[in-house]
Amino acid sequence: MKIIFIADAHLRGIDDPNQENLANFLSWLTTEDKRPDKLVLLGDLFDFWTGGCSVVFDHYKPVLDALLRLKDAGVKIIYLEGNHDFSMGSFFTKDLDAKVFTSSHEIDIEGKRTFLAHGDICDDSLGYRLWRWLIRSIFFKMLILILPDKTTWKIAKKLSGNSRRNPIRSRELERRFKSFARGKIALGFDNVILAHTHIPAVKVEVANKRKGTYANPGSFEGSKKYLQYADGKFRVKTFSKK
Repeated sequence: MKIIFIADAHLRGIDDPNQENLANFLSWLTTEDKRPDKLVLLGDLFDFWTGGCSVVFDHYKPVLDALLRLKDAGVKIIYLEGNHDFSMGSFFTKDLDAKVFTSSHEIDIEGKRTFLAHGDICDDSLGYRLWRWLIRSIFFKMLILILPDKTTWKIAKKLSGNSRRNPIRSRELERRFKSFARGKIALGFDNVILAHTHIPAVKVEVANKRKGTYANPGSFEGSKKYLQYADGKFRVKTFSKK
C-alpha cells in the first residue's frame, strides 16, 4: 500500500507560484509508477476555501483540475479540514468523491490503527480559538452568502494574512502534538498523523509500554515537503521534478 499525505500548502490564488508546484506534484502522482492508493489532504491546502464562495474555483483551478485527474486515475482522496479551509462543498464530496472530515478521522493502514487530523484541535491559544470561531460562525457564513464573491475574497485574504504561523508557537505546538500522539497511542492507536505546525517529523513515541509513530508532513508551501507511507514505513520527502 502506498499513501501520500500533503498539508499546509496555503495556496493564495491563481498567481501563487506555489500552486504551479503543487499542480505539478499532483500530476506527477498520476504516473503509474508514482501513483498512490490514497491521497490524504491534511488541511490548509488553500489559504482560504469555503464551498459557499464560487470565486475560489477560479483562483485554484490548476490544483482542482489536477485533483480531478488523480481521482480519474483511481486514487482515493481523503480531506481533513484545516483552519483555512472548511465547508469543502460538493466539488470535493461529489466531483472528487472524496471523504471529508471536519475534525479527525481513523483509517486502517495495513492492520494499523491510524489517527488523522489537521492538528488545530490541539491548539487552544486564544488567537486560534477566536479565528476558528469566526470562520465557522453563522455570521461569517451569512457574509459569504450576501457579499459579492470578490469582496469575500478580499476579506478572506486579509484574515488569512493575520493568522500566519508563528515559528516559536509552532515549536510549542509540536511538543503538544507529541504529547497528544502519546495519548492516542496509549488508547490503542499505532500511528498519529497531524499537520498544522509546518514542522515535518516521523518519530517513534512510547506510551503505556506501547510504541507508535507520530508523523507530520510539514508544509508543502515553499519547501514542497510531503509524507509518504510505503513498504511499511513513513518517510518525509521533498518533491523535486527534474
